Amino acid sequence: MRFSLIAIVATLTSPTMAFITPSTNKCSSSTTQLQTSALETLADITTLSIDSGDIDTVARYAKTGLITDATTNPLFVSQAGANGDARYEAMVQEAVTYAKQKTCAEDGCPVPEDTLNLAIDRLAVNLGKELVSLVPGRVSTEVDIRLSYDTEKSVERARSIIAMYEEAGISKDRILIKLAGTWEGIQAAKVLEKEGIQCNITLVF
Repeated sequence: MRFSLIAIVATLTSPTMAFITPSTNKCSSSTTQLQTSALETLADITTLSIDSGDIDTVARYAKTGLITDATTNPLFVSQAGANGDARYEAMVQEAVTYAKQKTCAEDGCPVPEDTLNLAIDRLAVNLGKELVSLVPGRVSTEVDIRLSYDTEKSVERARSIIAMYEEAGISKDRILIKLAGTWEGIQAAKVLEKEGIQCNITLVF
């Protein structure tokens, strides 16, 4: 379980957060001890956020007491959907059912894209709910990257994501909304921050 370069880069460029991306490679006892020592060193100087959608991996690192936050992204969400693990399958099924109940009628879904988008966001929230139970800090959930140049729709989707978390009894204080580092994304963050919704600017391009 090596720490990726992103952890080092984040530490050097941000005084507040470093992201740890675990690998699945097996390690010797001495290597594991070295990594734990490195993790402890990072934890002394910054807030560590684990970048993984694997519940078991997040749980293992969270037990060290060194990880504060966690983050999800569309890749992790899609991996969860195709994982084959019963826990992830239940998340997918609930997301699909929820989206259909909210956007469809008995004769079908009038705007299939809306149903799909809601199901994807719901799946991200379902995964985020699991992560919230594992880490003491905040969980980042990303707004659809296709909305990177649309301030209004980014704000709308972010509000929807927060509403789903709150329906599940999770305070918005435990969630970070990930938005693209575009002009429009930054404007969306300004609007959301004024509403007490914390944002995390990412995808700078």
